[in-house]
Amino acid sequence: MHMSRRGFWAAVLAGIAVPGLIPAGGLAAPAGPPALTTTYQVVAATDTALTMRFTARNNSSTPIDVRSLDLPRAHQIGEILSVTHDGTPVEYRGKRAKLAAPEETAYTRIPAGGAYTVDMRLADDYDLSRAGTYLVALTSTRIRGDDGPVRLTAGRGVVRTSAGVRGSAGSPRTTVGAPTISTQRVGVAAVTLRFANCSSSEQTQLRTAISNAYTYSTRAQSWLAGHTAGGGNYLTWFGAYSSARFNRATTTFAAITSQLTSKTVDLICDAASPYMAYVYQAEHYVIYLGRGYWPAAATGWDSKAGTLIHESSHFNVNGGADDHVYGLAEGQQLARTDPNRAVDNADNIEHFAESL
Repeated sequence: MHMSRRGFWAAVLAGIAVPGLIPAGGLAAPAGPPALTTTYQVVAATDTALTMRFTARNNSSTPIDVRSLDLPRAHQIGEILSVTHDGTPVEYRGKRAKLAAPEETAYTRIPAGGAYTVDMRLADDYDLSRAGTYLVALTSTRIRGDDGPVRLTAGRGVVRTSAGVRGSAGSPRTTVGAPTISTQRVGVAAVTLRFANCSSSEQTQLRTAISNAYTYSTRAQSWLAGHTAGGGNYLTWFGAYSSARFNRATTTFAAITSQLTSKTVDLICDAASPYMAYVYQAEHYVIYLGRGYWPAAATGWDSKAGTLIHESSHFNVNGGADDHVYGLAEGQQLARTDPNRAVDNADNIEHFAESL
């Protein structure tokens, strides 16, 4: 039977079984009285986009304040979702953002009997271009509420496709146009800076931030070279010593220093973004600065310079750090309880450098 592509997608969304993408909707977990139940449903699909609706329903008789960081968004800012393709994890290719302080502690209220719902453009953040079966679920089954952990019945979404969805995941996103280019001597070397959409004042602040970030990174290298058994600030931010974790920290700062002294770094000012900054891991040496960046102090905790360390640590060539937790207190707790994730956490890397 011949079916036009427009008819194909219309049939899919109407629920007709045809060869190709078959939305299986939300698969709810076993029945019970949890506080929240999550479900997923495909609501729109084309050759280049896949929109899946995430719903977290409050089954209790009282409102629940859920930490906003634990809830998916239209476009993700980290690996809040786990996506697999025929059982193999699909790489997350979306933003990795450093949040402004208010957002780190923000909560979303879900009223009694109500729901939090968001339509997610999955193919913009995950590579769905291959045929097969995709499973979508929350990365963690632990959601934190204002009063502690929230009881959760976590469902999952299923998408089966014989053609794939191209989306924009992995596509170059840098649009610098005609950037302002300058060469800046840092230490004994020089870094080439390219600015896009940045005012003269912002460019001046960023030049200072690059110089201060270089100081942070080289100071971290020197500290690690003199404390090869860990302890002290290393213990605070990266936890118990192991040679593998210590080497990871050492190579991360060596790579960041190399970036800040010998590479071409694109600094793109994005006034529409509420975040301090964000990057795409495979888009090396390109850092986007949101409007949350400019109120930060030049140096110190969560500073302009420290933010550049944070974002630089995300690049695959610099070690590919993740955003497991945000904040000083949570970072220190992570170092105590899970050193492997602490040395892979961008905020811990930043705060170690800022602490010296």
